[in-house]
Amino acid sequence: MIDIKAGETIQELVCKHSIVLFQFSSKSCTPCVAIRQRLEDWLSNHEQIEARHISIDEHPELAAQNDVLSFPTVVVYVEGQVAIRGSGYFSLDEIFAKLERLIELMS
Repeated sequence: MIDIKAGETIQELVCKHSIVLFQFSSKSCTPCVAIRQRLEDWLSNHEQIEARHISIDEHPELAAQNDVLSFPTVVVYVEGQVAIRGSGYFSLDEIFAKLERLIELMS
């Protein structure tokens, strides 16, 4: 998963891709590192999902626009709408299962 690029916007990515996953994290968030690794491993087998990592230390405005108040936070947009959201303590396995169902429905 790559870091969001300078000038790249969430809205732009959501309009260009059917499924977009964002992970919001902070440099001081230890669990964020482990979650990012698990996301990257899972995403390597799901190329139809566009994904970006967003550091709130570098992009606080993007966190504010998405009502991100705690970390780690994962937000998934499907066809332009927030479809899945996990924040703080959440199950990545549940998020993966929901994504698998969405991918199946969309194919």
